Amino acid sequence: MWGMNEATKSAFGGYSSLENTLPLSEGIKAKLVELTEIHDRALDWADPCGPSLWSKEDFDNFETEACGVLKAIQAELDDRFLVWYEPIGEAEEP
Repeated sequence: MWGMNEATKSAFGGYSSLENTLPLSEGIKAKLVELTEIHDRALDWADPCGPSLWSKEDFDNFETEACGVLKAIQAELDDRFLVWYEPIGEAEEP
């Protein structure tokens, strides 16, 4: 999770790793760790600027999981925080 403005940085001491400071359940924190690990497999670390290693199905599955955890986070944090998700991309045609 990333903060997107100075107010977030000021309130939570930075822009990244907000899941460690926000009042989230251990289940959501674990799901975020899992999604981060899955997300990092999309990148070809030998050619980071090259095409993703993921298929369309991989992207679709990730988006489904990410949207599910987004809804859970929004429910836990209620209206105290504005939380949104930006898709990471899509599969490139061969």
